[in-house]
Amino acid sequence: MTAVLAYHKVDNRFELGVTNVRPKSFEKQVSTILAQGYRITVGLEPPGFGKSVCLTFDDGYECFYRNVVPTLSAFGVKAMVFVISDFVGRNNSWDVRLSYKPFMHMAAEQIREVARLGFEVGSHSCTHRDLTRLDRKELKNELADSKTFIEDLIGNEVDAFSFPFGRYNMITAEAAFAAGYRRLFGLGSASHEGVIARVPVYSIDSTAALMRKLDMNRFEILKSDIIHSFSNVSALLSVKNSRNRRLKTENRLN
Repeated sequence: MTAVLAYHKVDNRFELGVTNVRPKSFEKQVSTILAQGYRITVGLEPPGFGKSVCLTFDDGYECFYRNVVPTLSAFGVKAMVFVISDFVGRNNSWDVRLSYKPFMHMAAEQIREVARLGFEVGSHSCTHRDLTRLDRKELKNELADSKTFIEDLIGNEVDAFSFPFGRYNMITAEAAFAAGYRRLFGLGSASHEGVIARVPVYSIDSTAALMRKLDMNRFEILKSDIIHSFSNVSALLSVKNSRNRRLKTENRLN
């Protein structure tokens, strides 16, 4: 069965959070995964095909293009990246600021090149809001509009979706399947509603700790789940950020 790891940023810049893995650490992690006999795959393999790992990256940050793509290409492997369609080429104003300067998301041409190189591009919604807090119309728009935008951008079908903040329920999962996605990804060890579980990788994880995660070490998985639980705070703040952006837009129009 394929283990699925979830990254966010891979960059040398400092930030107060734990989702930014240093490029050298990431390179060592990839090297060790391969040295331990794992295959790094794009997508999932059924049981019986040996040890495999799928690397996934949420948010579609510019550092994915700058740091992750060259590293993985040097090893001859690929990954999946989930893009926030409304923030292509923009900074991460949707997120809680944990660094001096905001992080940029990949521009349209960078996303196209990533797809041309064989990396899979999936959707991470339009605006990175907590989908469980939206009404059905907003939910449908977040799912369908992001899918259409990315498909038009890269010229390929998009059938993979990663839930913002890893938050989902029966309604959001059913809506995602109805929108045409065939693979849904959560965040953390819990898995239900047909959503694929992913193990987050944090800046505090040593390479040894990462390998223990791949072995589903109970302590490491519990530690990751506890850290991930703090994303609920970010999800609440995202609602406030979204409301403030909408009010600013309305004020400019009036």
